[in-house]
Amino acid sequence: MQKGTRHFAGIAKGIGMLLILIGFMNPAPAAQASWLDRMKEIYQLPENVQQIQKDYDATKQQLTDQKDKLAESIKRSQETEERLLGQNDTLKKENEQLQERIKAMEQIALDKDKRNRKIMYMIVTAVLLVVFYFVLGRVFRLIVWRRQKRLRK
Repeated sequence: MQKGTRHFAGIAKGIGMLLILIGFMNPAPAAQASWLDRMKEIYQLPENVQQIQKDYDATKQQLTDQKDKLAESIKRSQETEERLLGQNDTLKKENEQLQERIKAMEQIALDKDKRNRKIMYMIVTAVLLVVFYFVLGRVFRLIVWRRQKRLRK
């Protein structure tokens, strides 16, 4: 185990040396900021804070406006929903009334057909009775005529 640990420590030292060598070959640019530049930055900070505050206030106002618009939209959609629900109830009632009217009209039509059939049966029966009366009268006369003919002979 110690050999592995020593080997790893040796590799780590080699990598560290390599990094230091690369660092010397590519030096970082020297800082150019002087104390005067630092003072300018310090004085510009309040302007930046004021700008950030203005941006914050503008964003807050936009958020408030959007919130008001959303509340208004929700109110309008609720009013529209209530109006549509009222119309739906009215249409349901009208539909039920129309269904009742249709059923009543269908019943009237069925009653009319039934009455017409009864009238037709009555007419046909009356015509058949009249025809039967005439036929029966003729048959009866024929029977009577034949009997009289036999009696005369």
